[in-house]
Amino acid sequence: MKRTVDRSSPVPLHSQIKQILIDELQDPDRTAAPVLTENGLIKRFQVSRAPIRQALKGLADEGFVIRHRAKGTFPVRGLNVRLPSAVEIGGLSRYLTEQGMKPTSRVLDVRRVEAPEEVRQALGLEPGEELLHLKRVILVEDSPLVLAASYLRTPPGFLPGKEELERSGTIFSLVEQQLGIVFTHGEQNIWAAGATGEEADALDVKAGDPVLVTVTTMFKADGYPGLWRRAVHRAEDFKYALSINR
Repeated sequence: MKRTVDRSSPVPLHSQIKQILIDELQDPDRTAAPVLTENGLIKRFQVSRAPIRQALKGLADEGFVIRHRAKGTFPVRGLNVRLPSAVEIGGLSRYLTEQGMKPTSRVLDVRRVEAPEEVRQALGLEPGEELLHLKRVILVEDSPLVLAASYLRTPPGFLPGKEELERSGTIFSLVEQQLGIVFTHGEQNIWAAGATGEEADALDVKAGDPVLVTVTTMFKADGYPGLWRRAVHRAEDFKYALSINR
């Protein structure tokens, strides 16, 4: 039996409707998504159009649905990751786990390489200096979420294997434990882009589909930059939640 609103509750109707739809969208046993048209929801909940529009707006703002003008409202495919700005360095996997998800990683490449020009400038490197290069895909419930390529300043002999990196979950804990390198803060730029062919293959999207790109420079405890990372996120599954204070 479908849930409906409790008119005797002090909780506003739009909040009740939104929570009912969230529960249904996240129900692993549900074979079909709930009806998300305004008219269908008005008929189901026997309310006016105003609380339905408020509920749908709330679902879209929190990343559970995508609304396309003249096309309708559609559930976000598979995942809903709403990442707060305060997540600690290297804490994405931990954050996903705390949200009840089961993140895993697949290492695509690990080797020592000369840094590209963009990385060399960001880290203040001399020409020809080799860095540890790591490329991995982070997955949630076997669905790809993030493709990340990192470049780290580490001693020349440091070259962990793919299995070791996958077990560690994050390169930050590995370099801290084995090398004593601690990253304390970072500077990050974020923008929207179209997926390249390689990114599309890794994230199971089409080339040109929208993705969220983050480029981060990490700084060590001594104040010097030691890591550069470019992460590409599936746009429909990933949101940043930022707080703004006066």
